[in-house]
Amino acid sequence: MSEPTSDPLYVPALPARPSALVAYGLLAPELRAVVAPLWTVPPRVGHERTPGCPSRPLDPDPGALGDHVRLALARIARVQRDRPAWVDTRHVEREPGFPGLGTVRPPLRPVTGIERAAGAQVACAEAARAGGTGLGIRVRPDGGRSAEALGRLLERIAFARCPLDLLLDLGAVDEDQGADLTALQALNVLAPLHPWRTVVLLAGAFPRTRPEAYGSPLAETCRADRLLPGLLRHPGGGPGPRPVHGDYGAHDAASADRVSDTGDDPFRGALRYTADQAFLIGEVPAESGHHLRVRALAREIVASPHYRGAEYSEGDRWLRVCADGGGLPDTGHPDLWIRAGHNQHLTHVARELRRHS
Repeated sequence: MSEPTSDPLYVPALPARPSALVAYGLLAPELRAVVAPLWTVPPRVGHERTPGCPSRPLDPDPGALGDHVRLALARIARVQRDRPAWVDTRHVEREPGFPGLGTVRPPLRPVTGIERAAGAQVACAEAARAGGTGLGIRVRPDGGRSAEALGRLLERIAFARCPLDLLLDLGAVDEDQGADLTALQALNVLAPLHPWRTVVLLAGAFPRTRPEAYGSPLAETCRADRLLPGLLRHPGGGPGPRPVHGDYGAHDAASADRVSDTGDDPFRGALRYTADQAFLIGEVPAESGHHLRVRALAREIVASPHYRGAEYSEGDRWLRVCADGGGLPDTGHPDLWIRAGHNQHLTHVARELRRHS
């Protein structure tokens, strides 16, 4: 099956974990057709990783690390069903036991970045050339230094002669009042450096820390990223492709840098709902035995004026069933809650982008 040539409308950067993979797989077919994820293989062990920095300590079990990567890639390939997506292995590709970028097979597109070792960049370009699907370059904008580093990278991988995608990673913008200016500056400086196939602008708004009101029945936190789709629709008429909207789903920008969503994550026990201008977040204590609390929070979300009805998405349907107390043997666990949150979020953002496209 040949790779679709049309650009996606939406690129969510998601961890290659079952919760996010299933959430994407449950999207309606017409939405899957316009959504192309950027999957990041999370680390297998240890604490949260800083992108671009060597893992410390290294994974103590190279065999298990290899199995971890192969399983993640197999799950991505299964859920993508011959549709293209980007795969970033930045947390595992420098570990003993990494099976190599040749395991990122078409139509999946490997990803490298300006902060990575020259050898890793070249290996990624070789894999992209062999696969024939192109290469994603993920960049955290940093003024002129980003432009210089990107220029060196482009020279280093020119031998591959393959389509390149620019993935501009703004990270968390929930407290950044100047995120729109940062985005425009990055586009103006980096986009002209190459005739990119696709330019993606990633920005996250789900909070990294608990809001002051957290602990009340439902807390609200502002979605600063909602301003960026309007910016993307009016990019100033410059050269190159119109940038594509991206975010991190219903989670903070560092979700894929952690081993799981149920370890150090401050929102491991939370129901979440993406409204037009805010996230609704309901706290569930980490200990077990709080099914009544979960149902009460689901009822609050369903009774909220922001709720869009059980037919809107699989995540909305789950919230309604949980609130009503029928059809579910119990209220699930954190992985199920984040899955419902991701699915509802992806559905809403993709629908809004389709409506404005």
